[in-house]
This record gives sequence, structure tokens and C-alpha cells, in this order.
Amino acid sequence: MKFLYSILILTFFLSILIPFSTINSQTFDGDWKCLYATVDVSGDPNSTGYNTPSVGVIKENTFVALVTRLTNNTCYLVGYTNADSVNGRMGVYGYGTTELAGVRQPWSSGFDQVEMQYAVDIEATKDSFVFVANNDFSSNILVFKLSADSVISTDYRMATNADSLWAIDVDGNGYVYVSSIKDTSSTPSEILIYKGITSNSEGWGVTHDTAPIATIVMPEPGEIRGITVNAQGTVLYVSLFNKDKVLCYTGNLTSGFTLNNGFNFTLTDALIASSTAPVDPGPWGLNFMETKNILFVACAASFSSPDGYEYSRIYALNPNTGVILDTIDCALWNYTIFESYNTRQGGAFGTASGFASVYNMDFDENFNLYSQSFYGWTVDKWQFSGTLPTIPLTITGIVKDENTIPQQFNLAQNYPNPFNPATTIEFSLPQDADISLSVYSVTGELVTTLINNSYFTQGNYKLTFDASKLASGNYIYVLTNNDLKLARKMSLIK
Repeated sequence: MKFLYSILILTFFLSILIPFSTINSQTFDGDWKCLYATVDVSGDPNSTGYNTPSVGVIKENTFVALVTRLTNNTCYLVGYTNADSVNGRMGVYGYGTTELAGVRQPWSSGFDQVEMQYAVDIEATKDSFVFVANNDFSSNILVFKLSADSVISTDYRMATNADSLWAIDVDGNGYVYVSSIKDTSSTPSEILIYKGITSNSEGWGVTHDTAPIATIVMPEPGEIRGITVNAQGTVLYVSLFNKDKVLCYTGNLTSGFTLNNGFNFTLTDALIASSTAPVDPGPWGLNFMETKNILFVACAASFSSPDGYEYSRIYALNPNTGVILDTIDCALWNYTIFESYNTRQGGAFGTASGFASVYNMDFDENFNLYSQSFYGWTVDKWQFSGTLPTIPLTITGIVKDENTIPQQFNLAQNYPNPFNPATTIEFSLPQDADISLSVYSVTGELVTTLINNSYFTQGNYKLTFDASKLASGNYIYVLTNNDLKLARKMSLIK
């Protein structure tokens, strides 16, 4: 009876405080501004010269642009250092169809040579390596390096022998994640994970044929166009473009990864272009901003021009739930600068791409964001005017007990309690339901949302809550199922 009374008191207390709570730890207090776009003019020395689907950042104003045109199999890399709108490009390139059609940069090591072909994504690391998800005969991951004056080959490549490669990322331990696209109508795509160069130098530098150490099969067919993983390799995000979804997996390479049902992002944006044609965007490239723990997703139509120029957005998401926290509307920015979606006119040239087709983005050490414009042939640098929030990455996994069927809606006491810094929360659902699980301060302020109105099937679940970035003190966690609400108190002692 004492336990039930305590729960009722907590629930009543929260029902008063929660509607007036603020999300102080997740507030964006400024705006995004495009500082520069690499000027694109025929013969200009700062242009990428052709269609640009991806960018990898080494450090502020130093980056590599991937140039790809699928229709004529053009594929090469362009390096920039100390860049702005009119400076920074390394090397001399031609321009457009007349001069660059069919140009393919070779990766070479001794007598070993592979041409870049049909690549649509790259990943750059802070030590200047550039990983390319290539689509040659053996579907190699090619590794280049940005030198003082150009992009050069290394001795490293990995033949995946997979189906079409698309997205690629590298975690803080050097492990490489790449998506293998299957028949999107019937066969789920996969993520292949390889040991990094440091831990497998012979495989990357000599034999080039090491098997992946792990494979993650998607729960349904779909094109994986984006992959990003946190530095620790414990949280992995995947975009399924033609399903309009971003999925979250938690776990590690030792115990495996589990689909996290507490994360939910589905793109619902719909647009009728000024031509009256429908624009059908989807989630494309993903990137996780370390330290700040913000997940960014680029959303655009698929190789769509000119109607597609009217829509390109980069959303900043809560990494635990998928809730949209902020938006960079790249198409609107272009229109504001040029009063058009598909021209570049006036004295503001160099501050917008002019042809919004944003598929990927990356960050520098100062949290500036770099996007690209596929049809604008530019790389664009964005800066936030305020202070970006730091969001605790609180959820490292949700596990379902398949052996028991619960009889009632229940929220168990976390264990251990008190705890430092992680604890386990268990809950039970007697039937399928949309649920939310949130953590509040004792004064009713929302600290973080672990599950945001996500669909869960009947069963018993347990979740690991990582509070390493929170201050010591008492917190209240609340499980909501439609009109039902359960709450308990837990104590963090550091």
C-alpha cells in the first residue's frame, strides 16, 4: 500500500509540473548562416567543376569534396585548404561536361590500380585520410590522403565484393562502416563493418580482402544512403531513403547491435513545386556531432532538378529520440539570397549554392557545418550564431525479454540505485502501445527523453540509461502509455 501511495503522489506531482517544464538542455538559441559557398563559375579556380554529392572535413576550412556524375561515370576528389568562397582549391581542374566528362581518379599502389567509379559518399578523418565507398568491379573501399597540395593515394584499400556501396563512416577506433545496397523491393540492405587500418594493416595494405567482422541486416528493404556512428562505436544511425526513416542501433562490436525502438524519425515533409510537380524528399546523409551529441540528417529529393531545388533541409535531431530540435533550410536560404531557386545573381554571390541539392554534411572542430550542393557544384560552410547545446547521450540499448508475457502495465525501480553513471530501467507492456519514457529533475524540468511516443509490441523491456553527463542528484523517470502514467525516483551519486 505504501508503494502504491508513493507512485500516486509522484504521478500527481508530475502531472502538475510536466506541462510547464522547459527543455533547457536542448534549446537552440541562435540561427544558422552560410559563411561561404565555393564559387562556381566556368574557369574559376575554386570550383569543384561538376556534380558534388559529398564532403569530408579534416579541420576548419580544410576539406575534400567528392565529385561524381553517374550518367557518364565521372568520379574524382578535390582538396581544399584555408578555403573561402574564392580561395583554397588544390590543383587545376576542368569544368563541366566538355572538360570533365568521364574523368576518373585512380587509386594506385605500385602496380595495383583501381579507378574511382560511381562513388556517392566519402568519410574524412582528422589524420587526413579519405575513405571512398567505391563501385568498381570488387566494390573497394579506397583510401586516399590529403597532402600539402593535393589528394594522393595511400597503400590501403579493401575489396568488399559486395553489392552496390553507398554510405560510409569511420568511428573513433578506426573501424569502417559501409552500406551494401540490395534489391530495394525485396532484399534488406546491409551494413558491413571492417577493422581499421591500424588494427588490420596487412588486410588493408597487402591482401585487400579481409572479411567484415560484423554485418547488420536492416529490418526491411530500403536504400541505406546515410550511416553515422559515435566515436565509441556504441550508437549507430542509418537512413533508409525510400522508407523515409532513420533507424538507430545500440550495442557494440563485441555483443552486437540491437535496433532501438525508442528512437523514431520519419520524414513527413511534402512539397508541390512551383511547376506543380510533387517533390518527394527522403533522409539522405547522416552525421553525429561529437561532444555536442547532436544527430544531423540531410533531406532532399533524389537527383531531382529543377523541381528538387525548392527543397533541401538539414535537421538537427535529439540522438536519443529522433525529435527535431532545429532546421537549416538550405533551399529557403538560396531563395532569400537570390530570389530564385535556380540562379546565382547579385552581389551576394559566394554566400549560397543557388541550386539546393544537399545530400551530405560534415563538421569541423569548432562545430561549423559543411554541406554540399550536388547541382550547385559547391561546398558550403554554415555557422551557428549562438551556443549549440550539449545533449546527454543517455540511451545505449533497449532489450526485449522474449520469454515472458506481462499481465500489467508496470515500471520497475531502476537498478542499481543509487547509481554512477549508468543504471537499468525495466518496464512491461501487456499490449502493443505507443509509449514515452522521460527523465525529469525534481522541480519538473525535462532532462532528457529516452523514448518519444514510439511503438512497442507487448512484452518486458529493459533499457540502459547513461547519466555520465548529468550532475549528482535525484531525478524522476516517467513512463507514459496513452492516458496511463507511472513514475519512480532514482538517485545519481558521483
